[in-house]
Amino acid sequence: MDKSKQVIASIQLGDEQIVFHFIEFWYQEDIGSLSAKVLAYLSQVRILETIQGADRENIRFTWQMKYYFSLNFDCYSQSCWLEGEDDVSKEQLKQLMTEFTVVNGC
Repeated sequence: MDKSKQVIASIQLGDEQIVFHFIEFWYQEDIGSLSAKVLAYLSQVRILETIQGADRENIRFTWQMKYYFSLNFDCYSQSCWLEGEDDVSKEQLKQLMTEFTVVNGC
């Protein structure tokens, strides 16, 4: 995929996750640049690990050095979502979403 076309089309806050939709179809080899694009909107992010599967990839990270999240990509379903890894982090999803308001034009 042409990296200049890696545009986030929309971001939606659900009860327990934030869902990302991209304009272009993407492949597993695009996940590195897609995840960098998503995480670039967040302040104080530290990647803990990246877990690759056959058609999935998960990037575990901390936000503000105290909340734990996972950014998940599923190639087969073209799904991308972010979720808290514990109850304390899940409670921060709404606050985390405010860092993406530039993308959603809010």
